[in-house]
Amino acid sequence: MRRLIGSALTLAVLGAGYYGFQLQYPAAKTARACSGMLPVDSVLDLAGKSKLSLLGLGFDVSSWQFDVSDDVTEPAGLATRCKVDGIEIAVETTAGAHNAYAAYQNDERTTPVPLNGGWQGLMVTRDEESTASVLLSCKNWSPKEGGGILVTADSPYDVEATESIRLKLARAATGTAQRAAEKTGCETESGGTGKLAAPAAGARTVSAGAATGTCKGMTSAPTVRETAAAKSPVEECVLVGSLRLVADYGPFSDASEAVVNGEYGGNDTPSGVDRSTAWTSATCQGALGVGYYQASTVEGNDRKFTSDPLTEQEHVDLEHFAEQSAARHGCGAPAKLTS
Repeated sequence: MRRLIGSALTLAVLGAGYYGFQLQYPAAKTARACSGMLPVDSVLDLAGKSKLSLLGLGFDVSSWQFDVSDDVTEPAGLATRCKVDGIEIAVETTAGAHNAYAAYQNDERTTPVPLNGGWQGLMVTRDEESTASVLLSCKNWSPKEGGGILVTADSPYDVEATESIRLKLARAATGTAQRAAEKTGCETESGGTGKLAAPAAGARTVSAGAATGTCKGMTSAPTVRETAAAKSPVEECVLVGSLRLVADYGPFSDASEAVVNGEYGGNDTPSGVDRSTAWTSATCQGALGVGYYQASTVEGNDRKFTSDPLTEQEHVDLEHFAEQSAARHGCGAPAKLTS
């Protein structure tokens, strides 16, 4: 009897030890991160680890939760951020997300490239690192409940963002959005993970007549810099040498740092012109909120719109850019541009 009891205790200790060891596997660590909202296989693939790996030593994982706004009552588990072996991922609600643009530097050197596969998302690559953002509207959430889900994910900090890494990052970001929707009860229409391809690393420069993406139909400049046209929460078209046209949606528009000055990208009227910007806007559905479309001068150009206003062709180009973008996102017609 003593031997039986001893054997049972030994097996129990060994079993508990094995279970504790299992909890240190990379897959188990990843499954617990970010409130359990990560797609384990995709994140491990991005980190260069197999799901069957037993080597958890040195595979560092940490998670923490944060508040985005006193005016929003987030579902359980949000907002959350985690680091998984050099990969940083954040999951938060779209309403009250004050740091949407913190995912990348908003300047001409970091053109957002749309994800594909039907996702409302983008990727930016700079200095051999990439950041992906995915936006989901939740049909059953009011703005007070968060409105939708915003996921941002960074590629591993010590790995060059090659085409293969960018595809893995896109899969990790969209998979996280899908898991977050499932865990929080968000009723949404997501894209297809099986249809994803690696986003380009940046924009392409072509003649205006050859443009087929975000600069299609522009006439005020002979050369443009564009990306593919898709459902991205940020879109850009650069009229080389003159204007930079940008469309912002959701947290990239109505929760920017400038929102304290007005809901239209920091302005208090649906359209207008000031010293450095000409803008218009459109009403959109769900987490897209207000679509904000602006024209500003390219870097190195000190033109002031108050003394050197948009030409007739530039005026038409901004209107055309706004109309095309609004139609892609299912928004209403943009407000008439102020002359």
